[in-house]
Formats: sequence, structure tokens, C-alpha cells
Amino acid sequence: MKKYIYFCLTILGISACADLDSGFMETVPKPVVEGYLVPGQQVRIKVHKEIPYSADSAQSSRLEIPVSGLKIQLSGEGQTETLAEEADGYYAASTKFLIKVGGSYQIKFSYNGTTVSASTVIPTKPQGFKASTTVIPRAAVDLSAGFMGGGRPPGGFGGSQTNIALEWLNPNNDYFITVVECMEANPVEIIKFPVDNTRPRPDRRFRNEPAQTSVGVVGSQSFQYFGMHRLILCKLNPDYPALYQRNGNTTQNISTPPTTITNGLGIFTGVNADTIQVRVIPE
Repeated sequence: MKKYIYFCLTILGISACADLDSGFMETVPKPVVEGYLVPGQQVRIKVHKEIPYSADSAQSSRLEIPVSGLKIQLSGEGQTETLAEEADGYYAASTKFLIKVGGSYQIKFSYNGTTVSASTVIPTKPQGFKASTTVIPRAAVDLSAGFMGGGRPPGGFGGSQTNIALEWLNPNNDYFITVVECMEANPVEIIKFPVDNTRPRPDRRFRNEPAQTSVGVVGSQSFQYFGMHRLILCKLNPDYPALYQRNGNTTQNISTPPTTITNGLGIFTGVNADTIQVRVIPE
């Protein structure tokens, strides 16, 4: 399960510029770090170049230039290691480097003559994670023939709705996020559309927003596939919610996003999680 946490959390389009005061001013481009440390999981860190707000908007969404050749030093709990570059901009520790609950970890590297660094601690695992049900019935919907005669579509739009009520312990008012991922290798869509090879398939993952709470709800209509799903509860450090909440920056609200990376941008944070398996079945 834990190898999926990184992919579930990497949802932020991280870019930055200087505050908009009297006219547009860019900062010197900085490295953008994405690293999530999870107990029992191999450490992997991604580094790419900052995307300036002055970049063409249609083009900037496709710009993500990896930063290669870095010597990233990872240390903590009596361990020190230089990460190996697996691919351009992607760095990994050896499996011998262990991430421990409650441990403190640091990274450091040189970028354009400047030392970039960050540190984090690993939160404890969520406790008391429960779900009201682990079986979700969904009516299959067949739209493969299209809508006929302006009437209601065939299939199960009128089927029952069984939402999942979640609860967990949160005595310290920590931040949590729930993520759901389909586990099936070849999942069957709940709604069957007309054949169209250009139509993208529904996302296999969905999530809520980070919140300081001890309860949550996953709506049955949020599931797009039949079969087994992972329902992951992630316990977060405060830096991830801060960056998540500021991810909606636009040209009308231009500001440097919050970060704990010294001389850089992005996020380097500890995460811990618990998982419940849920099955979505035909009604």
C-alpha cells in the first residue's frame, strides 16, 4: 500500500513568482522539490525547475524541466546517504535507508552555487480508522447506445446510494486527507459509454481536501469502477495542507506559494497512513 501514497499526494502544480506590488516582477528561478517520506517506503525525490508566471499560459502547463546531476544528501536518525539519480530529475535512496516514525530527516544540495535544504519529521500512524461499510453496490449504467427519444438513460441512475462514513482518532487536531484508488489491473467502468478510442478513461484515484477533523464521507457516486479499492487515510504535517490550499494561485492572485524549502520551492514532508479495502459491486 505505502508505495501508492507518493502518487496520491503529488497533486500540486508547483510554480512561483514574486508578489505583485507595482507591476509584475519575477524571482530568480529556483528548484522545485517534491518529496514525501513514509515509514517503510524507499525515499524518492523529484526536482524540477520553477515555472515563471510570465510563461505562456497554454505552454506553462506542459513545462516541467527536470534538474539533473544534483548531489542530494539525505540524513537523519544516524544515517547519511547521497541519493542516486534514477532518471532525469528523479532521485532515490537505497533500500537500506530506513524512515522511522517520529524521526527527523534532512536533505541538502547545491543548485547554481546556492545551498538548498529542508527538514521534516515523520508523524505517527493514524489510529482508530473505521469505515461504516466496505461493500458499495452500484447500478451499472449502459449508455453505449446513446440517449433515445429524450427519455431517461438506460441503466442504474436510479439505483441506491451507499455512502461510506469514516472516523478516526484525532486528539491533537492533526491534518488528514483521504484518498481512494482502484486496485484492479483492468477495471470495469460503472458507466458504459459508446465506443470512442479518444475518450479518456475516468481517473482511478480521487481524494478530499486536507482537514483537521476526525470524520469523513466517501460518496458512492464518486466511484468510477467496479472491484477492489484502497481507501487510504493519510496523516499530514501542516506544510502539505498549506501548499494545497494555495494551489489555486492565478494571475489575479499572484504570490509566492508557501514552502519549507530553504532557497527553493515545493515540499519535503513526512506522511503516515492506514488503509481499508473497499469493494464496489454491481447492484
